[in-house]
Amino acid sequence: MFVRSVLCIPSGQHFREHLHTSRHLVEFWMVEPEVAFTDIQDDMNCAEPYVRFLCQWLLDYCYDDMEFMTKFIDKTVLQRLEMVAKFKLHRVTYTEAVAILEEAAKVMKFE
Repeated sequence: MFVRSVLCIPSGQHFREHLHTSRHLVEFWMVEPEVAFTDIQDDMNCAEPYVRFLCQWLLDYCYDDMEFMTKFIDKTVLQRLEMVAKFKLHRVTYTEAVAILEEAAKVMKFE
């Protein structure tokens, strides 16, 4: 019997139910890769190139908007986009991520 993993990426516009908070958008775009017979490593191997592609796309096609964000919202946007687009992402376990966040919480406040 031959079974193979197939990647299907439905994407599109989605709408949330009305929320009484300003922290969530009512309308958003979502990408949902659907791959059979995979594990978390396979999922990350699928997601990472896409994230890197999106960062590079923003730099190539939305540079003026990213410059605006750098000036008025977050001074590190361009630098971070370039870093993610250029370098392989560092992966950590869930336990390592929690330890990193707990350490960071000692230095800065999280909401």
